[in-house]
Amino acid sequence: MGTIKIVSWNVEHLDRLAQPNLSGNQKRRRDAVGQEIRALAPDILCVLEGRKGEAGIERVASDLLAGEWAAVKASDGQYATLGSQWIWFLVRQDLAPRASLLPVAVWDSFTSKSWPCHLWGEFAEQQHQHYRHPQVLVLDWNGFRVEFIGLHLKSKFVNSGEKMWKAGGAEREKFIREALSARIKLTTEATNVRAYIDAKFRQVEKPAIIVLGDFNDGPGKEYFEERYLFFDLVSNLQGDVFFATRFLNHALFDFPDDLRWTVNFEDFVDPTRDSHILLDHILFTQGLVDGTLPWRIDAHAGKVEHEIHDLTNAGLPKSAKTSDHKPVSVLVTTAA
Repeated sequence: MGTIKIVSWNVEHLDRLAQPNLSGNQKRRRDAVGQEIRALAPDILCVLEGRKGEAGIERVASDLLAGEWAAVKASDGQYATLGSQWIWFLVRQDLAPRASLLPVAVWDSFTSKSWPCHLWGEFAEQQHQHYRHPQVLVLDWNGFRVEFIGLHLKSKFVNSGEKMWKAGGAEREKFIREALSARIKLTTEATNVRAYIDAKFRQVEKPAIIVLGDFNDGPGKEYFEERYLFFDLVSNLQGDVFFATRFLNHALFDFPDDLRWTVNFEDFVDPTRDSHILLDHILFTQGLVDGTLPWRIDAHAGKVEHEIHDLTNAGLPKSAKTSDHKPVSVLVTTAA
């Protein structure tokens, strides 16, 4: 029996730590990020807001982490990712020969590269696609295939949103319309991910799939879901409970309620709402809990890494703190 530790962490603009001529606090932050990752001791780390491009993540692996973890790169060099915040997997060096990335073209052939999107009550159709394409780490564990779907779904940020909301009237209405548009598009991204998972169930009776990352399903979550959308984003990923064998478990389902959060973001839409929000998630297929596969996730195996994060950041000024997100992890028991 052995264990594998899987961690997902949004490292808040990691690209800024690789710029020349870092300030004193930027250097402190860079060193603290490396310290926190070593304290987390992941076997597999999904990095959100990672550096753009292969050269960037190689610098993180070599300079920040001294080559202790290897970046898993696409064999064809294709990532289908826009912007500067990329999704990367880092694995311990001993796992590197077993690890590869699923070509994005394979994902697209199982689902679709883009898809039609209709805003509420509108017949006009527009096309949408992933801003940051899901990255899938494939691990060959002695012939047993495990897939890790790394997600950083598109942000719902609306420029000057807080100002528009507080202005009321037509400005608030404009903000709500823009926010709803962004959330609907975001949900279609989740639906596309679910389509990939369903495709795997048509190939394998019990696929071993772990979905992890920043799903961007807050803040303002309850206001929009209760008044306009009537569903939440995570449920689109988890699946239908009436098809229980395909339903995804959440690693933090049995984690204490008061500790089940990863960011502390004030919500200007609903300032009375608890600012502690769970944005970072780890989900997994049922086959990983029923004892029939070489990997098993037991009860209470998931956690938000509050202690390591807080100890690492203790005494650091705000500009030197590692991230505004706390890492989440799950411990897997392996048969060999």
